[in-house]
Amino acid sequence: MDYKSRIKMLRDQFTSNYNAMLVTNLANIRYLCGYSGSNGTLLITKRKALFFTDFRYEEQSKKEVGEAAEIVVIQRNAQKTIYGRIKKLGIKALAIEKSLPLGKFLDLSKNYSGELVPTEGLVESLRQIKEKEEETFLKKAFSIADNAFAELMKVIKPGLTEVEVAAKLEFLMKSQGSSMPSFDTIIASGPNSACPHHQPTDRVLKKGEMVKIDFGATYKGYHSDMTRTVFLGKASKQFKKIYEIVFEAQSKAIAFAKIGVKCSDVDAVAREVIAKAGYGENFGHGLGHSLGLDIHESPSLSASCSDIIKENHIFTFEPGIYLPGWGGIRIEDVYMIKKSKLVRYTNTPNELLEISC
Repeated sequence: MDYKSRIKMLRDQFTSNYNAMLVTNLANIRYLCGYSGSNGTLLITKRKALFFTDFRYEEQSKKEVGEAAEIVVIQRNAQKTIYGRIKKLGIKALAIEKSLPLGKFLDLSKNYSGELVPTEGLVESLRQIKEKEEETFLKKAFSIADNAFAELMKVIKPGLTEVEVAAKLEFLMKSQGSSMPSFDTIIASGPNSACPHHQPTDRVLKKGEMVKIDFGATYKGYHSDMTRTVFLGKASKQFKKIYEIVFEAQSKAIAFAKIGVKCSDVDAVAREVIAKAGYGENFGHGLGHSLGLDIHESPSLSASCSDIIKENHIFTFEPGIYLPGWGGIRIEDVYMIKKSKLVRYTNTPNELLEISC
């Protein structure tokens, strides 16, 4: 990764309202200088980049940050060290991220005499366009998830609990090389699948019902995301009907998405299919989101996002229909937008899958 180039791109966004920026969001720090630990702060001025951490991460910082920024190992008081360096550099106006925790903001306000300038999405806007090495890491994360899902389909069966299935899937991803799940794995069986983000319980899977599986792997900090709703046994007529509607909504939205199209218009394509089928009120979330170092990144495919799709944007396409008391079906696949076509990152087939049992 060319971290110095990324830092330069951030500097190029600086306005006359401030002459330095304090980056505290760990995903943004990783994007800008490569640091993957849990304690760090990055200060970027027009000419310098300083990375602050403590003794625990000194060796890790040397390996990951390298020459992208000057490494400052804090010996005692972290805030005093950072504020002291800001004062020494003569920074009169300091940009801060919207995600800065309230406690740190209040402390900064108390100890920094200059002007604090809140900003939103400066680093995140750079992260929207994926670079080649990022594409490699993302593809690996998706490959891990695909392989783990294929293995799970060999062992999933009635009698297992949702919690047990989630544990098996996370173990399989870990075995394939995932550092951690992208998020809390969703295993929702039967009527539980009507909850879009159901947390696994001790409910036992039963033959003759659906299982919604939403999960992701992480590789080199980059996340994958996929949802499949499978059926244990021979699928019912209602399941087939709803599945076909969701599948059509997803397919049409994918076919519509391309460079220059407004994100909200892609969402509208999927929403129209579901609404015409009579289930508009049962599709309450957005069509999709971007992902990378975070599982949810901007821009999103939603009714409220007016961003225009650009080359190397990556999106989930995940329409769903959720019927309380019966269940819910969601199909989620991920595509990267290229000039000539969309590149599919999810390689697991998304046609209706019936599990023999």
